[in-house]
Parts: sequence; C-alpha cells; structure tokens
Amino acid sequence: MRRVSAGKKMMLVIGCGNTDRGDDGAGILVARRLRSLGVDAVDHAGDGFDLLDLWESAEDVALMDAMVSGSEPGRVAVWDGLAAPLSAKACRCSTHMFGPAEAIELGRALGRLPKRLRIYGIEGAKFELGAEPTPEVMAAVDRVAGEILSAVRLGAADGQHM
Repeated sequence: MRRVSAGKKMMLVIGCGNTDRGDDGAGILVARRLRSLGVDAVDHAGDGFDLLDLWESAEDVALMDAMVSGSEPGRVAVWDGLAAPLSAKACRCSTHMFGPAEAIELGRALGRLPKRLRIYGIEGAKFELGAEPTPEVMAAVDRVAGEILSAVRLGAADGQHM
C-alpha cells in the first residue's frame, strides 16, 4: 500500500467486507474498482481493532462497507465520521462483530480518529456464504468508486496527492 503525502495531508481509502458473502463484499469491491482505475485502496476484512492501527498514519480516510438499515439494496449513505457518534441502529454494517462503526466510536473515545473520515455505506440484501453481490449493489459499487475517484482527482489538482 502506498500513501503519498503533500505536506502532512494523506488520504487512505479502505474497503471493508467479505467477498465470500455476497453484498458484504461491497466495500472491497469499491477498493478493487478504484485500484483498477489507478487509485491506491486497501482491502480490509473489517476488524475494528485493526482499523484503528491502519488509519493511524492517515489524516484523510474514506471507508466503504456494506450496511443493513432496511432501505432498498444499492442505496448509498455517506457520513462524516467525525460529526457525531454513529448510532448502532443507523449503521449496522455488514457481518462484523466489532467492525467499522465500533472502531470509529472507540477511536473517538481514545482520540485515535483521522482528521477527516468519510464513511460510505452501501445497503446490501444478500449476505449468505457463497452468494453473488446483487446487481443493485454492483451498480452502487461503481457509483461510490466514481465519487471517490472524483475526490482523489480534485485533491490532486489542488496539490494534494492521494
């Protein structure tokens, strides 16, 4: 994984999930799509404790994961992870026991959050072992990858290499 800095500004793109469980792989699929477009992005199983260490050296983090909120599959929700505590009800992300939402709140309590944290939740419907991602989630993967790619290009145009 390469993190390029411009001064102290650094961006880290993390895709969380499990590609063996259908829509749960949404975050990783976004990361893979971004890598195919030339953007550095990390695949992560979603273990919350590891996330705290992973984002420790980054100032700007974009984190993608599947979520289950009861909304229609493929819906994308974006949160500012620093704005307010994440509700466990609002962000029941995928199948992780101690996952991204819990890591963010623990990081907040310990003072171990990056200076900027954007969370992209992609609503999933199928999480069974061996399931394929739904077409709605695959369309959302492309939308989220495009949005992050645009942000990366804007940052590079502003002199921030990401």
